[in-house]
Parts: sequence; structure tokens; C-alpha cells
Amino acid sequence: MLRSFLPAHMRADDRRDQGISLVEVVVAMMLLAVLAVAFLPVLIQGLQSAAVNATRATANQLVNLQMETASSQGADCSLITDLPNASVSNVVDKRGVTLVTTRTAGTCPASYPGTVAFTVRVARQDTGAVLSTATTLIYVSQA
Repeated sequence: MLRSFLPAHMRADDRRDQGISLVEVVVAMMLLAVLAVAFLPVLIQGLQSAAVNATRATANQLVNLQMETASSQGADCSLITDLPNASVSNVVDKRGVTLVTTRTAGTCPASYPGTVAFTVRVARQDTGAVLSTATTLIYVSQA
């Protein structure tokens, strides 16, 4: 019924514009594939960066935990300087990377009150690469 109101030139084109041709679908799929291939390296690098950052975050947490442990020893210098001799267990992060924690304490001061340097270092066991390190001065009032 509506066709009778349309001009003749519009009625003739009606059959050609009824849908999407197979060629148009294939071209659209090819363009989508090219965009996906172009985006793939960015996605892979993002995933690798996220994995490395997760390991570094775990290493930073270990350093902070050891610093808190050293600070909570009180004002006795001998307790702080004995910390590096105490065993620290290795930690395996979510990716399966083993992290080794090393603690180093400076010497007690000649006079009190004073400070003792305390350093914590976390490295990968497989490569030996240091992921996180921190040094602080801890206030001590007695030997």
C-alpha cells in the first residue's frame, strides 16, 4: 500500500537495499581482525607489567613488615642488632616467584641515646634482582 505512494525511482531501488551483502560482512570482519591484531601487543605488555607490579608490591609489603618488626623491638640496641641473625622465611608470591629477605643492622652507638641503621632488602631468588630495599634509623636508649 505504501509502495503506491512512492515515486517510481524509489520503488526500483527497494530490492537492492534490503540488507547487508556478504562482501560487506567480510570487509567488516577483516577490519575488526586488523584492529584486534594491532591491539594485541598492548594487551600483552599490560598483562606483563601487571604481573611484575604484583611481585614488586609483595616485595614492598615484606620490607614494610620487616621494618615494623625492627621498630617494635624497643629501645634495646642488642635486640635490633640481633635481628639479622634471626631466620626469615622465603615468601612465594601469587605468580610463584620466590622472594628472599635480607636484614642488615648497623653497630650500636658509642653513647646513648642514639640510633642504629637498619636495612631490609628483598630480592628474587631465581635472578637475584633486588625488588625493594629500605633503610631507616631506629632510636635506641640502651645497649
